[in-house]
Amino acid sequence: MTRMLRLIDGVLYEGKESSELELVVRRLGNGHAEASGRRLVTWEELREATPDELEVWKRDRADSEQERREANRKRAARRATTRVRHLVKASGMDALLTLTYRSLQPDLGLCKRHMKEFVRRMRRLIPGWGYVAAFEQQRRGSWHVHMAIRKLPMTLAASNGVKVKSYKVVRAVWRGVVGADNGNVDESRRKAFSRRSGSRIANYISKYMLKAFEAGDDWSNRYSSGGLDSPPPPERIRIGENDWSDLIRRAYEAVCGLGCETWTSLKRWTDDGPIQRFWISTEVTGVRHG
Repeated sequence: MTRMLRLIDGVLYEGKESSELELVVRRLGNGHAEASGRRLVTWEELREATPDELEVWKRDRADSEQERREANRKRAARRATTRVRHLVKASGMDALLTLTYRSLQPDLGLCKRHMKEFVRRMRRLIPGWGYVAAFEQQRRGSWHVHMAIRKLPMTLAASNGVKVKSYKVVRAVWRGVVGADNGNVDESRRKAFSRRSGSRIANYISKYMLKAFEAGDDWSNRYSSGGLDSPPPPERIRIGENDWSDLIRRAYEAVCGLGCETWTSLKRWTDDGPIQRFWISTEVTGVRHG
């Protein structure tokens, strides 16, 4: 395994894998919970770096600048998609909304301003209305918005106060922002208001954020949220002596007790190497996915 070294203020530190494991449990509410386990790494001070080592370190950092920048972008993208997943689950989001333009609209800044005004008007109808949104550019160059929301009521009050179908009100709000002959709310596949799993919605929104990352964009340029409380803080549990069986057992007990539908992941450095990470997430049942 590659030796782990850090240079901080001229002092060399070495990272060593600990026999101690850590289980992180997140109870997000709305039937959602996640748990992840990993092997801890401890950092020990070695000594002050020599002038020759400092010179080699500086040269190596300069040579690997692009590689490190790419690694930082990947970490930022992972953190962002994790944040989106936790927001969607903790907020009980179970519906999708897609805001589109009929005309060619290639200006991302304008799309963001339109969405901001759309949100402001929606909050007149539904105080405290929350969302998580990702922006996508179509092949023709026009932008549109994918939004995770809580399922809307069957009807909402139109501008004249009369109760009409929610879809028609939302479409009228969006067209009021971008123009009556321009905007549309996509319901071609009944995604707009059909109830869905929070996990699947989070994956759907994250997909467009990762597309931005793959295109070389800053992930924060394609992501927005509002009207939501922060997810609850995690619970951290230390488990010693490489006892992965105990960690996995406790992870299952923490997220779903005796039984529920789950997604799991187990990672090793090599196919036959020691376990490095374990992850489990509940998948709320009884939700229509189609």
